[in-house]
Amino acid sequence: MPPILQNAHSELFSDIRCSDEFTFYVNGKKVVDKHVDPELTLLMYLRDVLYLKGTKLSCGEGACGACSVMISEFDPVSKKISHHCVTACLVPICSVHGKAVTTVEGVGSVADKLHPIQEELIRSYGLQCGFCTPVW
Repeated sequence: MPPILQNAHSELFSDIRCSDEFTFYVNGKKVVDKHVDPELTLLMYLRDVLYLKGTKLSCGEGACGACSVMISEFDPVSKKISHHCVTACLVPICSVHGKAVTTVEGVGSVADKLHPIQEELIRSYGLQCGFCTPVW
């Protein structure tokens, strides 16, 4: 389980009940919105409401992967958390109610500590071509 979820998962999955509040976690931080626009996609919410610009809009059709994020959710039957990748440009924001979202900002940063995959990319002179990182 990613460290970011170890702290959040017990509160997140025991705290969410039926209410008029939209609640989910982004990078381990609880987000509560009483007036969420149900027409927004997860990508638009991340970029325009939470100002997390690391998740990019490129094709807008879920094909390029520039908007990929990880969704984590608790299965009450197995009592386990499952993680899966989604293209945020296609995910309605309301579908992540009660779930946890991890964006690129939640993986690691130079201010805190890089993720081992980020460190290896740097060590191996990995780079991004820029195809999926248009100007925002």
